[in-house]
Amino acid sequence: MEEQKKSKKNKIHTILNIILSIIAVAGISYAYFAADIRNSETTSTIFGDAGEMVINYDGGPNIVVGQMTPSNDPFATKKFTVTGNSSITSTMYYNISIIKESNTFTDYGLAYNLTSTNTNNNGTIIPSSTKDLCYFLTGEGEEVLGNGTFTGPTNGNKVHTYTLKLYFPDEEYQIENQSKSFEFYISIREGEKTASECKQIPSIGDLILANNGGAENITEAPTSLFDSINTSDENKMYKMEDDYGDSYYFRGAQSYVNNNLIFAEHQWKIIRINGDGSLRIIYNGTCPGNSCTINTTGTGTHMMLPSDNSLYNSSGTSAYNLTNRDDNKYVGYMYGGANGEASTSRLQATTNETDTHIKSYLDEWYKINISGTNYENYISDTLFCNDREIDTSYGTGLGYAQNQTGYMARYRLYTNKTPSIKCNDQNDRFTTINYNNLSAPGNNKLDYPIGLLTADEGSLAGLKNGSSNSTNYLYTNQIFWTMSPYTFNSSDAYVWSVLSDGRLDYDGVNLARGVRGVLNLASNTPITGTGTTLDPYV
Repeated sequence: MEEQKKSKKNKIHTILNIILSIIAVAGISYAYFAADIRNSETTSTIFGDAGEMVINYDGGPNIVVGQMTPSNDPFATKKFTVTGNSSITSTMYYNISIIKESNTFTDYGLAYNLTSTNTNNNGTIIPSSTKDLCYFLTGEGEEVLGNGTFTGPTNGNKVHTYTLKLYFPDEEYQIENQSKSFEFYISIREGEKTASECKQIPSIGDLILANNGGAENITEAPTSLFDSINTSDENKMYKMEDDYGDSYYFRGAQSYVNNNLIFAEHQWKIIRINGDGSLRIIYNGTCPGNSCTINTTGTGTHMMLPSDNSLYNSSGTSAYNLTNRDDNKYVGYMYGGANGEASTSRLQATTNETDTHIKSYLDEWYKINISGTNYENYISDTLFCNDREIDTSYGTGLGYAQNQTGYMARYRLYTNKTPSIKCNDQNDRFTTINYNNLSAPGNNKLDYPIGLLTADEGSLAGLKNGSSNSTNYLYTNQIFWTMSPYTFNSSDAYVWSVLSDGRLDYDGVNLARGVRGVLNLASNTPITGTGTTLDPYV
């Protein structure tokens, strides 16, 4: 009785102590783990002024985890009940927490889910998780799952049932969690606590925006900015509206802009956060094992195909359209009719039925490096713009056969210095057959969701027609293609390119130029890092 009174006075008792130990086994692609969850007793009791609460564990005190590998199934499940019994009119309060004594896993490396049942419909239970998973951050701490109550008199035992599931999600980033460990225990105590937020993996855009001052502090650039190249130490993020909403883009010098990213064992430069929340990235080289030195110049920044591929080129270059250049249709990423067949109307010239050579090259690279891998799950089908809208201030304005024709990217960047990332014609919005966005419908003509930089995006980044720029983050000391049409001058089709001195210019479509493909990463792609060359986003 004296002990019971003492318990009443203290009112705080340890309910259970569940310890999870994880030990990595070296020498395999993912770490394998042996784990044991156990508590010191199968039943614990809290005595309070209003009554008593008893904790029971289903299936005994231990959960043994054998070979734990990344999986979308739980690696451990613990079911327990809290039973309340009170003979007086009063409320008994309790809270449940996960105490992290140590955790060397990366942020979002481990997760949990709680399912709750008010078995006898008395009082309130801690709500079940409203998200599929709640994630742990690295380090020590406490995750308060919430508060429950029993309402007296209970007229006998009333039960609250909980099932806690622990997850080691099957994601590519888990390779970083080899040789990591953590320990936690679950604590059920009398009283109330403020519940912790169910932590979610931040969107890729939110993290980048946070690292660059936050969306609320990012403004549109003054229109005069695009009449100049970036300064040698410029490091800016501005916003501009695209076909989906507000897009946030990087502008500045290679040594200062923190837009480096590692994905799929290749390195990339982030161009912008698209208005749909996806991330547009341009190729910058290989990165075996997702660990490498960031390239600055050279043909290593080009996409290479295997030497046994029919499109192989040792320097990673390709003609925009091989062999033929004598028709307006060859400014297209795709075009109407066969290669070598003259177009007879603008509609026929812009019908998307035949691949250009560079599209075939990019498709081959995607098939070899992305298609069928887990990385493909993180690719967004955001549109690529091959803007074939006609500039009526130049040439005939006809846009087919050998009629002299200018295209709107020339007007925007050569004449006016007013870049745009809107794509006005649905026929020029290249998307795959799976694309379904009613706010910006695409042409659904791509085999694979890969494309090229637009000249307008080059202008946003800090490049300019007619001005060399060796400091910009897109500069590689190589010539490489964009997918923006320039002109047809009565004999040759021209498309915008970035020259080896870092200026925006144009090239005949039959010339071999560097291939720096562009992908869009889905907004839910998990990344860590700060984007610097020494700590790229991964």
